[in-house]
Amino acid sequence: MRALILIPIIHSPTDLGTLSAAAESSRNEAQTRQYLDAVEHFWTVVDGVIEGMNLNYQQLKVYQDSLPVCNVVARIVADVAASGSKNYALLKTLQERGATLMGTECPDLLEQEKALMKDVLQSAERSKESAEKARDSLSQRDSFIGERINESLADEEMGLIFVGLMHDIEPHLSSDIVVIKPLGDAPSPTN
Repeated sequence: MRALILIPIIHSPTDLGTLSAAAESSRNEAQTRQYLDAVEHFWTVVDGVIEGMNLNYQQLKVYQDSLPVCNVVARIVADVAASGSKNYALLKTLQERGATLMGTECPDLLEQEKALMKDVLQSAERSKESAEKARDSLSQRDSFIGERINESLADEEMGLIFVGLMHDIEPHLSSDIVVIKPLGDAPSPTN
């Protein structure tokens, strides 16, 4: 049996990287403050939940949406953590405790998504076609993430994935992977 702890997350501006400015321009000051407060509170809750799980870190594989499969995963995590990301600071802490960081996403799909999101966020019009492209791109990413976990999580291993609320990776996971949701089900992206 394999198990995967699924933590649906809220991305901070730091996590969004170059897309942060475009995303922020779509919010007013009060919305931005509310969003930042929610992100701060969220990561405090996640830290507490993970601490309370008494995980065997030496046997834990940690996956993160937007973290490419590459040879510099640890450096990416350290750099983003140093820039102030609570998400990546937690990844770094888990690694320091003995967990294995796993590159999770296809670099080419990430680049395509980044270009698409930049166009959508900077465009005055958010067309139906753009929305369909975004859904298709996310679906391709979800499929890749699921396959990555299926291939890299061995029998009797535990995985932990931090994945944005818009993702839906469960349909792409092998049926022998038990999914654990310590935060409960995330709201459906279609609601």
